[in-house]
Amino acid sequence: MPESQATRFLKRAESYLKQTKYKEALAHADQAILLEPKNTAAYTLRAAIKIDMGEYKAGIVDCDRALAVNPNWAEALAKKALALYSLEQYAPALAAATRAVSLNANDAEAWYLRGICLEETGKSEEAEVAYAKSLELEIILDIKEESRHVRK
Repeated sequence: MPESQATRFLKRAESYLKQTKYKEALAHADQAILLEPKNTAAYTLRAAIKIDMGEYKAGIVDCDRALAVNPNWAEALAKKALALYSLEQYAPALAAATRAVSLNANDAEAWYLRGICLEETGKSEEAEVAYAKSLELEIILDIKEESRHVRK
């Protein structure tokens, strides 16, 4: 199946985000949303861009837009947890991170966010479990990435 125009805009937006070219990244994410207004990945990417820029409340709005389309979009929940944590709203951040890991148990970032939120809410022992899971997943991801390079 040919790649959609919205997908091409999203790939460019991701590339610009990696380069911290936020203006360009936002412009491309906006284009993807214009082309596909129900694209959860586009809203989540735009949220990530805004969060990287320190625009946490605007990032939450885009996460909520993605979640309105798909309430089980784990990536949007993880990004929302990050934005809420950055705003020092630890209890709602913990709820979002917990929901994210319940939907995608292989998301190392969501597990880490859950850990720091648990720590901020005084649940150090539970935080250690979440940190351990995050580290375990990071190691697995590193091994998989390394094996891909070896096979090339």
